[in-house]
Amino acid sequence: MSSGRPLHVDKRRVAMQQPVLRRRQRLTIGLLGISFLLVISIFIAGYVVVFVMPHRELVVKVDGVEHTRGDLVELVRIRQKSSEFLGGTFDASSGIFESLQLIVENEILMQMGPSQGIFVSDEDINDHIVLIKRLYLEFIMRPEKQMALGKSEEQIARETSERHLNYLNTIQIDESTHRSLVRKAILREKFRQQVGESVPFVAEQVHLFRIVMPQTGEMDIMQVKYEDAVRDITDPNQFQLAYIKIAREFSVDIPEKVRLGGDMGWIAKGVIPDYQRDFFLLDPGELSEPVKNKDNLTQTLFFMISERQPAKELSSGVRNELKSKALQDWVNDERSNHDVYAIFNSDIYDWIFQQLRLSSRAPTPTPDPLQAILNSR
Repeated sequence: MSSGRPLHVDKRRVAMQQPVLRRRQRLTIGLLGISFLLVISIFIAGYVVVFVMPHRELVVKVDGVEHTRGDLVELVRIRQKSSEFLGGTFDASSGIFESLQLIVENEILMQMGPSQGIFVSDEDINDHIVLIKRLYLEFIMRPEKQMALGKSEEQIARETSERHLNYLNTIQIDESTHRSLVRKAILREKFRQQVGESVPFVAEQVHLFRIVMPQTGEMDIMQVKYEDAVRDITDPNQFQLAYIKIAREFSVDIPEKVRLGGDMGWIAKGVIPDYQRDFFLLDPGELSEPVKNKDNLTQTLFFMISERQPAKELSSGVRNELKSKALQDWVNDERSNHDVYAIFNSDIYDWIFQQLRLSSRAPTPTPDPLQAILNSR
């Protein structure tokens, strides 16, 4: 005879406890599920706050057309990658702000195109890309050199297209984004040519020279030697020889400019606006007052001119510079006719700079003329 509890009593107790256990299990599973969802929600919220929301924050709006931080960082990154691809460096301190201004200006040009009768067709874009590839073929691939290596024209053309795709992959943009960049570059150039029609072919010009000296340089000695060198001179050629000698002795300009004796060439009004008032009204042989170098505050500039011509034909290079300035002036004036909102502060700068650091890498430098489509300034 067994001494334990009746078996049917234990079964009944187990049966009574099962619903309670199931409820506890469901409650436990429910709590675990809620905890898991809470953790996932926190993770997603953090991801959105850190990675999604900043990209969508407004930085530019022109007449209701919005551009976000994401648009800005993409343009900056493209310019950065292009510079790296070409083996150069990218100055983020100025490049970020310039990209912001470029977004504003390009949007104004896009909106003003129809009213100015300026349009960019798909054919224009295709032709421009073909032209870029042709320039790449002629000046980078060097067909005669490639053929000397036994390559056919078809192989050279194929390698050119591959280099083009490699360029797009390196700067991390797809074909549609690339075409959009080309469209804006073409539009800007069409505006530049149309607005630039106001630039004359003949203008007053001066033959300009400059000396760059450090703040601790021997400025007094340079000025004394300069006065001795130009004394009793009236001939422009003699002025030039005197300037070149002084510049080569005292100037700390870039080596090529020192080699040229500080010769800046023939300059018209508007070409060097930052220093125009410091040199344009000088008499031949007169040394300017010392001027702070706006690009390097540890340096001082001196200007002098050897000759002035009231009506001299503008070189193609100078005329192109004046066309670009005319376009910039036109855009600045037109900006007041639009509802423009643009914000740039330290938070935006720091965020974009961080994005650039995350995406930065050092690709193998390979020259590519496609960079021209990005240089719209």
